[in-house]
Amino acid sequence: MFDEENVIYRYKYLPYTEGSIKTLTDSTIKFTNPLDFNDPFDCKPYYDTTNIDRLPQLKPDLFKAAGDRRGLSPAKRLQDKGKFIARLRNRLEDGSFAKESISRVGVVSLSKNALNILMWSHYADFHRGFVLEFRIPIKGLKKDVLLTNERLLPFPVIYQHERPHIDVGSELPDDLINKVVLTKSTDWKYEEEERVVDHERGPGIHHYRRDEILCSVIAGMEMSNDNYANLKSIVESLKEVNKNNLSIFKASDKKDEYKLNVTGHPRLHNSGIEKTLNNTLKRDRQKAATP
Repeated sequence: MFDEENVIYRYKYLPYTEGSIKTLTDSTIKFTNPLDFNDPFDCKPYYDTTNIDRLPQLKPDLFKAAGDRRGLSPAKRLQDKGKFIARLRNRLEDGSFAKESISRVGVVSLSKNALNILMWSHYADFHRGFVLEFRIPIKGLKKDVLLTNERLLPFPVIYQHERPHIDVGSELPDDLINKVVLTKSTDWKYEEEERVVDHERGPGIHHYRRDEILCSVIAGMEMSNDNYANLKSIVESLKEVNKNNLSIFKASDKKDEYKLNVTGHPRLHNSGIEKTLNNTLKRDRQKAATP
């Protein structure tokens, strides 16, 4: 088991639905395609095509791969270079290039904050849903690299006013997809989002290592008694089978503030909330700065 210095805690907001319950019972979680995100600006960079004519010289492998897909000889590729550039320009400008680029990517959105009342409303069915708390290892053996997506290791989202700017002629970065997928408008900064990006399995319902990383379930303050009883029963069954320390809590409102409290939770209860969040943020920054 990983010690506290080598883990981060991240949270997934969910409505109380059959699919969400399967994150507990079936160890599966939905990787969403960015084309289905709720923000129409998300994953849509600005492609500057001013210098696109330089692309064949700067990215010969890309130019060759495009010709190979069409079965063109080297001589025919050179002959059709102008047509290739024109087609690419059109696809960049009409959005089809961006759509195709991210169509095979799956994303799980997590948050660094389990107590955001807006997110409880937006993503957890007006506080009637629940939040999963994941204890995610950030260090391990080389073989663990293959498990990063199953352990839901996320990348921080960058919030900025401008869309990602891609200069097609002088810059077509190899990590283009990550640059596009991990940038959002500052209007969304309150979500404190981090994203698990899966290029291999893509969108869909995929297995994750529930018994390794799921450490608590937090029911919404407006969850019905019947749903809470069912959720609690599921958690107790998982604890009995897996012999782990999985816990369930229920959020409540603070009587004198527009804030939530999770009584008994080691990281989210009362005055420890701000301290825990600040300490976690400080520690994450220190780890990010360590080579």
